[in-house]
Amino acid sequence: MKQTFTFILLCLFYTNLSADSNPCPNTSIVPLSSTRGNPYDLSDHLVYFTQTPSVHSVTEVSNLFQTLPLQNSKGVIPNFGNTDKQYWFCFVVHNDENDYKRTITYIKYPLLDDVIFFALRESGEILENRQGRRFPFENRDRDYRGFSFATDLLPSETVTYFVGVKTDSSMSVPLMIAEEKNFYSFTSWDTLLQGIYFGIVGVMSIYNLFVYFMVRDKAYIFYVLYLCISAILFQLSLQGLLPVLFFPNSPELVYNSHNLLYFLFLLTCFPMSITFMNLKENAPYIRICFLGLMVISIICICLLPFLSYRFMNQAGDIFSFLLAFFALFVSYYVAFIKKFPPARFYFYGYFMVIIGGLATVLKYMGVLPVNAFTENSFQVGMAFEVLLMAFGLGDRISVVRKEKDRIQLKAEINKQKLIAYQKELVLAQKLQESTLPQVLPKIPGLKIKAGYIPQSLVGGDFYDVTEVSKNQIVCLMADVTGHGVPAAIEAAMLKIAHTHTLAFANGPGKILETINRSLVGIYKNQLLTAAAAHINLDAMELTVANAGHPAFYKFREDGSEIQIIRPKGKLIGFSKDVTYEEETHPLIASDRLLLFTDGLWDMWEKDKNGNKFTNDGSGEDVFLEWLSDHKHTSFETLFEKIETHIRRRMQTTSADDDITFLLIEIS
Repeated sequence: MKQTFTFILLCLFYTNLSADSNPCPNTSIVPLSSTRGNPYDLSDHLVYFTQTPSVHSVTEVSNLFQTLPLQNSKGVIPNFGNTDKQYWFCFVVHNDENDYKRTITYIKYPLLDDVIFFALRESGEILENRQGRRFPFENRDRDYRGFSFATDLLPSETVTYFVGVKTDSSMSVPLMIAEEKNFYSFTSWDTLLQGIYFGIVGVMSIYNLFVYFMVRDKAYIFYVLYLCISAILFQLSLQGLLPVLFFPNSPELVYNSHNLLYFLFLLTCFPMSITFMNLKENAPYIRICFLGLMVISIICICLLPFLSYRFMNQAGDIFSFLLAFFALFVSYYVAFIKKFPPARFYFYGYFMVIIGGLATVLKYMGVLPVNAFTENSFQVGMAFEVLLMAFGLGDRISVVRKEKDRIQLKAEINKQKLIAYQKELVLAQKLQESTLPQVLPKIPGLKIKAGYIPQSLVGGDFYDVTEVSKNQIVCLMADVTGHGVPAAIEAAMLKIAHTHTLAFANGPGKILETINRSLVGIYKNQLLTAAAAHINLDAMELTVANAGHPAFYKFREDGSEIQIIRPKGKLIGFSKDVTYEEETHPLIASDRLLLFTDGLWDMWEKDKNGNKFTNDGSGEDVFLEWLSDHKHTSFETLFEKIETHIRRRMQTTSADDDITFLLIEIS
């Protein structure tokens, strides 16, 4: 009984359809002979309506085509941008030939989620097929990356087609019809062109990966990553090849992976662009902007599971649209304003991608029509970019090699300069050694020891001990500002002036005055501190003069106080007409004198780790305290302790100045 009732209803429905003389109103019939053996664009013969909520039964669709206002595509391939509406299309095909024909109706655009085909035959038979990106690939009548529906047309038969489409991506419906043999010719060419594209990209990826392992330039690995994500995986999704080649039975994986690959494609643009154009040096502020945009891409990827597919797809279109113009501006700036040659290939290559990408995005937005250019421009642009980028990376190798050669040449020049400087240092060291006493005078009643530790190979400190008579000596301690070769040369000049002075000067003050008159104006920007001492063992007197130099210390092994002796006096080289006052102090047996340069204080101003003491005492205060604790030792032991302390400090910290000291004892 149930089967009988169903049969009656179907008969009534078929009768109703047969009674309707025009199930697809306002459209012209497509004679099959008009295709002339080629795939035929149906946009001249399409009428359509949009419906929310979606409908899926042929009865509802047929009734709506009779009751709703219809639109005619008028020869323009339907393109509605990003929309959540369902669209139903209708067209009629008539086999005006005397032969049986097998036809394939197909949609070239592969990003439609739900595609429903209905074919209403004159016999009342209804053929139906439902396929799309969210359905298994096996639902499609033919192994084609778009959507296909096969129909057999009898001689003189007329068939009415209803096609419903809905998607969460941009809506584009390039409906075509072809005889089966012609459809296979079309798909063969389509497969060949896709193979050429992916072959080019694949070969260039392997080539650049090989180059990376040769030169170890990270620009290549970022470019390979960019090619793998954007030019291969994203294009596989964009061209509808993921279900064809890899996931025929995983429609949800194919659907959800598209936006992920979209944002991964945008993400890989940034490290590739930063390294390819060397933005760290050529445009550091733009590099920061790129890093910020890179973070936005990462955030979008993290939001994919929580926001709708449609919203994120629209966000990707807008982001890529803005990024295209920004990257074009940056590449022009780096290539032609900063004059970085490899960026020119980036600019031209990216310009090709931008033309194709913008055409594709504007097509997806519904701004541009669907045609051969907007359908293939992005893929063609990517192919050109891959080739131009390869030239750019080759040019980058040339630039890197030239830069490497320049650096090596500069390094060789610096090496030669260093060798020459080292030779100068050796000469300066020999010069300085000649200025310092090789042997100290041996006078009965005097013990003399000298310590000299330059900061570098040569220094600016100078000392001299000269025997002027059997029981008299003159000591000079000086410190030229600065270090190294210039200071050593000036110390040599001081030695000459001092030797000349001893011939006629009869006291430390006169010695300093004569040296000052000899050197003022010669030292230019350098100044000199000095102290002179005259020791007379016959009169047991010490006469001293000072030119801005640290004080003398006078003490005894068994004494309780350290006498600080420092007459006033200006630095040598400051002014020509300068007089230096002299002070005379009595000497007795066991008196000790310590003459030094201020580098000595630095070794007591720091702790054993090289850090400055936190108390308010200066290096002089700390040294005086240390000297008070150790002055009761023997002459030789005291000298050894001073030298040992300096050596130990220099193991943990570098000296800030040259260190020179003279220790004298009256025996």
